[in-house]
Amino acid sequence: MDAINDRWCLHIVRAVAFGASRYTDILREVGAPRDVLSSRLRKLTASGILQQHSPEQGRPAGYELTRKGRDLGHVILVLKRWGDTHGEDGVPQVDFVHDGCGAVFVAEVRCQACGEPVRSGQVSVHPASPGC
Repeated sequence: MDAINDRWCLHIVRAVAFGASRYTDILREVGAPRDVLSSRLRKLTASGILQQHSPEQGRPAGYELTRKGRDLGHVILVLKRWGDTHGEDGVPQVDFVHDGCGAVFVAEVRCQACGEPVRSGQVSVHPASPGC
């Protein structure tokens, strides 16, 4: 949580996940002051969520999500669902379409063992099992 515990970090991860990779693209999408954006990009890179990539084959230098960052993208999908459900009227929404089947994708938390959806209040907290 320390890596994303401020106002800007999740916005930056979302912008990169949605296709912004160059500094100027991220700046436009996020709207953070330049010094703040630079600081957060360094923080997210140091924590292994983003990595810089060099220009190659017509692709400009910029940032991309690491595996750790792409896994954080799952959290953003669940937050999007929460925002769509409880957001204010008049806020534009977007749909995510599953490239595999073409249907609108809605993130849902499910139990890995039984496959059932899990809602708040349906879980309890226990010490982690060895090997987790």
